[in-house]
Amino acid sequence: MPRAFARVVLARALAAARAPVARAARRLAVARPPCAAKSTAAAAASGRGGVRVAELQKRKKLVGGDVVRVGDEVSVECVDFATSGEGVCKLANGMVLLCDGATPGEVVRARVTKLRKKLAYGAKTATERAAPNAVTAPCPHYEQCGGCAWQHVNYDAQVRHKRNRVVDVLARIYKAGEDAEAKVGACVGADETSRYRNKMEFAFASGTRGKTVVGLRPRGANDSVVDLSGGCLLQSEEADRVLAAIRETLERADGRLEAFDRTSGEGTLRSVTIRTAGGERGGEKAVMVDLATTASPNELKTGPLAGLIDVVSKVPGVVSVVHTSVPSEAELRRAGGGRSSKFVKGGTTTKAGSTKKVEAVFGENKLVETLNGIDFELSSASFFQTNTEQAARLVRQVREACAFSGDKSEIVLDLFCGVGTMGLSVASDCSRVMGWEVVPEAVKDAKRNAELNNITNAKFYRVDLARLNPSKGPKGLLTTPKGKELPMPDIVITDPARPGMDSALIAILRTIGARRIVYVSCNPATQARDLLLLTAPSEGADDVAYELKTVTPVDMFPHTTHVESVAVLERKA
Repeated sequence: MPRAFARVVLARALAAARAPVARAARRLAVARPPCAAKSTAAAAASGRGGVRVAELQKRKKLVGGDVVRVGDEVSVECVDFATSGEGVCKLANGMVLLCDGATPGEVVRARVTKLRKKLAYGAKTATERAAPNAVTAPCPHYEQCGGCAWQHVNYDAQVRHKRNRVVDVLARIYKAGEDAEAKVGACVGADETSRYRNKMEFAFASGTRGKTVVGLRPRGANDSVVDLSGGCLLQSEEADRVLAAIRETLERADGRLEAFDRTSGEGTLRSVTIRTAGGERGGEKAVMVDLATTASPNELKTGPLAGLIDVVSKVPGVVSVVHTSVPSEAELRRAGGGRSSKFVKGGTTTKAGSTKKVEAVFGENKLVETLNGIDFELSSASFFQTNTEQAARLVRQVREACAFSGDKSEIVLDLFCGVGTMGLSVASDCSRVMGWEVVPEAVKDAKRNAELNNITNAKFYRVDLARLNPSKGPKGLLTTPKGKELPMPDIVITDPARPGMDSALIAILRTIGARRIVYVSCNPATQARDLLLLTAPSEGADDVAYELKTVTPVDMFPHTTHVESVAVLERKA
């Protein structure tokens, strides 16, 4: 690996290690005002938070004079959003407080819930001065439910903050500085900010009076459920009808359908996933329901669970009911000291060979979704963008970013291709598409989708893009699992998961030297880190450097903190 590139790899590792909240603290850094120290003895005697004298003295030193304790109520102004969605506030001594529910411009009364060395966490207890962008959340469950983070924020402000987040990481991690503003285009907002998700997973839990409830996890907890009696505004009305039918059935079952206990592995009902598809061509939406339970085959045929399946299958629009068998094993263990949640992932029991058996108990394990005229056949396990309307816009953004010549001569390399969403969508513009994906089921789906649409110039292969050998150069990537060498691509589309691309993959892309790279990301921070590597100075003829042209944010998930971004890079002359 060239020395300069290795140095950039080291810089990448250092950048990735920096905590977003620490960066927020630096942005908010101000001169700390002098203030009289509180008596540590009195503070210890009060017993608030159970903090010892030595610990109070240590915290006092860290925060510059004022002792801040768990349980304290403070009046603070929110000045920004953190990447995790909380409001970034500043205490009088300069310490940063991340406050759940606070909005930029709002002055809130907040209770301190957790302390770290240079950071405090809090929960809003009252609004002292309303924010200019604050709105009333439309969902009756918003205050408790963890499904949304920003329903209390005007949508235009949400889009603005998401663009600012992309500008911020580009300036700091990619080192664009003041040029970041010019590189980032307008955020592609959504027309529909409710009923936009085509897939939602709900959990079951034990409720009051021994009855089972279904809903979403509350904020900061993974062992309980918010009973969505008013439905969920994120999913379609067709899906809401399914959820309502399940709730009514559970109410009538009077405890005979037990919820799965994630801490012990006991119980039956673990989760239900409701997926909708169709509507782009004017037809009615079709619904697939996937029930994940520990039930035996006999319980699927007779008894309360069979009755639930029968009720769900009769809901208008439901064309498929799938059962996913999960093992009767604990999925959570009790958290150690200092954690805000009582339980964390990682069960205490493990059974060798535990598998999830999937079978259709009504209809077929199949649903067809249409995106920009391309049909995609989806199974219950298939990954597909959960906002169909915005996914169509994202694909159009990628297609435009590829800047095809019009003569259909280009060869496209589609990395992390999934079910073929990007590659199949551009197949009509190029001579050949080569798709790489590690998940075998996704590769099968991609091949089937190519056949479904009579697309013959797109081939998909199973390759682990995190296990490449950069010393092989282009052959390290452009060789099929059976050893066949593939042609050099003109355009690369890459759409990695949140961790971004491995440094070995980036090194190989630089040796390939495609004229254009279109980088789609669901994590602007790791994207900016990878852009820094792709644009590092060239070390010779076999090491191509790129120039970043534009970055376009796309809001795929209104009312959440998540944002996608499409970066366009061109090979330097």
